[in-house]
Amino acid sequence: MRLITFGDSWTAGHGIETDVKYKEEPFPHMFIQKLRDMNSWPRWVSDKLKCEYVNLGVCGYGNEYILKDLKETVENGFINKDDIVIVMLSYPYRYKSKDIHNVVEIYLLMEELLEGYKHFYFNSFYPSFREEDVDTKKLPEYFINPDGCVSDVLRKYEIKNNIGVWEYGSRSVWNDEKNFYEGDYHPNLNGYKIIAKHIYDEIKRRI
Repeated sequence: MRLITFGDSWTAGHGIETDVKYKEEPFPHMFIQKLRDMNSWPRWVSDKLKCEYVNLGVCGYGNEYILKDLKETVENGFINKDDIVIVMLSYPYRYKSKDIHNVVEIYLLMEELLEGYKHFYFNSFYPSFREEDVDTKKLPEYFINPDGCVSDVLRKYEIKNNIGVWEYGSRSVWNDEKNFYEGDYHPNLNGYKIIAKHIYDEIKRRI
């Protein structure tokens, strides 16, 4: 069994580094990229599952790109039936003018590709179907909290414990979140570990 994960910067591990000069660099020096990959939530979930992991998250990705990588990975036979696949969905309108499919079509295509595999979906920082005509109550249980996202978990944790969970020491997300825009913030190391615990707790009851 392996853990195989797909997503954008929230899976790739942007924000693990402490130097703010990398904030606007989705593809920094290899050292920083490896630092992100090896310390993002997939690493900590795989530790709890006691298995290997492959983190296929890429900074800057929208859901169309995630679908493309998922399709290539499945069709090339890289995913085994005993693997666990987690897709952390990105902001659904990031590349709206260029996307071929809308968010509902992307989800249905992912479902076709992952049929027969153990797989789960999470929203990163924006509910995928908020503006769509989708009855989220009818989605399968392996789409975890479709009306919410893992950033909600971080906000609640930070408010309750008064401990920073955001990159570069930011504490503004819960003080004045209206001034934050899509892609403007990411978890720090502590935040990714909290996300990992949340993901593990959610999937362990379903596998």
